[in-house]
Formats: sequence, structure tokens, C-alpha cells
Amino acid sequence: MNNYQRNKKNEEWHNRVINGPDYNGQWNGKSMARPSGSKINPNRLRPRNRINLNLTAILGIAFVIFAFASSIALSVAISKAMKKDVKADNIKSPVALVQPTLNPEPQFDGQMRILLLGSDQRPNEGGFRTDAILMVVLDSEEKSVSVVSFPRDLWVTVPSLYEMKINQVFELAEFEGTADMFEANFGIRPDYYLMSNFSGFTKFIDNRGGIDVNVGQDLTDDCDLPQQVDGDCTVLTGTVHMDGPTTLWYVRSRNTSSDLDRLRREQEVVFALVKKLVSFQSVAQISEIKSELEENIQTNMSIEEGLKLIPFATSLLNNSEKIHKIAISEDQATPSWSWNGMWILLPDTNAIRALMEEAGIHLN
Repeated sequence: MNNYQRNKKNEEWHNRVINGPDYNGQWNGKSMARPSGSKINPNRLRPRNRINLNLTAILGIAFVIFAFASSIALSVAISKAMKKDVKADNIKSPVALVQPTLNPEPQFDGQMRILLLGSDQRPNEGGFRTDAILMVVLDSEEKSVSVVSFPRDLWVTVPSLYEMKINQVFELAEFEGTADMFEANFGIRPDYYLMSNFSGFTKFIDNRGGIDVNVGQDLTDDCDLPQQVDGDCTVLTGTVHMDGPTTLWYVRSRNTSSDLDRLRREQEVVFALVKKLVSFQSVAQISEIKSELEENIQTNMSIEEGLKLIPFATSLLNNSEKIHKIAISEDQATPSWSWNGMWILLPDTNAIRALMEEAGIHLN
């Protein structure tokens, strides 16, 4: 992208951010003040049930973690298969000399930060938003992982640009600008990112026979599923087996819950998917999953960097107490709205930083 194209893109996004998603060119994009006589729609001053947007965005994060984990598991399975073949032949083949060693110690120093994003981007379409945003922090010393969920409506400052919702940042500023934003607002800078767009989620879950979700809180909401009763579906606290459509309904539901509840359910589904992954044993199974998901993944992490995480990932499989889930709540963000009626969350950045530090995350 040349400077002219980048400037035009910035100008377009400035209009969209300043004037909101319904910008039609009639408002003054050079001023934060609303023109005299214009009115704010009162329905925009509270959260709306944006089902169409969430349909493609929220569960993209599950694809990201699942695809990344499948790459690791595939390498482990191949390694085990190689060892088995070599032992059976009782020879030292060239293959045996190059297979990865599953050292129990992590192959990186300190903490590694991976930004996981789920977007609503569709093929051959322009703008998109990242409505699922998680920061995964791997700690080589504690041999633990912390997963921090950031609400999509957080109002953040992007260095060298302006204020906007956090879910708008990646398309405008790309990874480097997004990393700058996280560092400036929350004191944490991601090393890598993985982003997935929603594609065939329900089919993917159904092809795996469904998933077992550890539901943390009862949920009843309207639905259009076979198990509905009087137009509502209900899941109760505990382990619940879900097919693809039910999982989709469970994560995107907002009628009887908040965005913060949705973050909790998002994490529940992500961990259910990873747990499902490790139940597969054969190279063929994992290779099929990996191929199916790679089409939807964008990342700056190399295969070599991913292989370094094999020992770390395997050490966590049976050590769930080392996995920490962190969600920003009302204690760290205040509901509000922008000048033009967009629903936003004003972050208490000091409280968010304290929350991450309490979990052992090193901040800049």
C-alpha cells in the first residue's frame, strides 16, 4: 500500500470513526461536534442485539486457538508416529535424527504474548471489525497461561491516530498499530497475532461430533433450534454437549445477558474446542482438522516459533490449574456512549493493568 492509498484509507476510516457506522457523508467529518438540529437516536444509547455482526465475529476466536493448537498437536502426533516406526524397525533412520524433541521445558524465555482475533471479514469485502479479542500470555517460568478477554466496545486511544472502539483498530492500524495501542493503553505489547474470520463454524463443530462445554451459568434466550420450547432455548450450569448451531446460539446470545457474560461464554467454548482437539490421536485426524482451519487463519507466527511451544502446550494438557482466565468486568470499564450515540465502554486503564499484574502478567 503506497502513501496515497494509506492516506485515503485513513481519511475514510476517520469519517467512519468520527461519524459512526451510519455515516452517509452528510455530517461534518472534520469536527467532533454534531451539526445543529441533528438528533441522537435514543435507541443507540444502549446496547443492541447485534446478532448479524456477532454471528461471524465472536466464534472466530475459537478457530484461531483451535487451529494453532492443532498445528502443535499434529507435530506431536507425527513425532510419536516416527518414534514408533523407528522402534519397530530397530534402526536409526535419518527421520529419527530430525524429529522434534519433546523437552518438558518451554523453548522460550520469559513471557510470550499472542493476540487472538476473531473478525467479521468476508471474502471480497472491504471493512471488518475484530469483535473477539483475547490476549494469551505464556509464562515459561511459571509454566502457565493467562487468557485476557477484551470487550469489543472498549474506547481506546490509538497512537498517531485518534480514539475509537478497540474492535476497529486492527483494520486501520494493522498489527503494528494494534500492538502500539495495547502498549499505550494497557502496558502490554503482543509479540504475535493470529486472526480468523468466521467460516463454516457450525459445520466444523458437527463434523467433530459436537463439543462438551463447561457452562458456568444458566442461560435462557430466544432461539430457532429444534430443542426450543415456546421459542426459547435453555442450558444449565455444568457440562453440556453442544452441536454447531447450539454452540453458535450459546456464544452470540445477548438478550438476557451482557457483553461481559458473552466474554465468559466465549472462553468456555474456546477451551472446549481445545479439549476436543487433544482427544484426537491419529495423524490423519489432526491433519484433516489443520487443513480445514488453515484456510481461515492469518498470522505473523512462523512454523519455527510455533514448534517452540510444543513442550509448553503438552505440559498444560493435564494441568488446568495453570490456565488462568481473565475477563474485564464492570470494575474495570464504565458503560457510556460516544458523542454520536455509539455504545462504548470507558476503560479504567489503571484497574485493567492491576488486574493483569495480579495474574502475574509482566507489563511494560
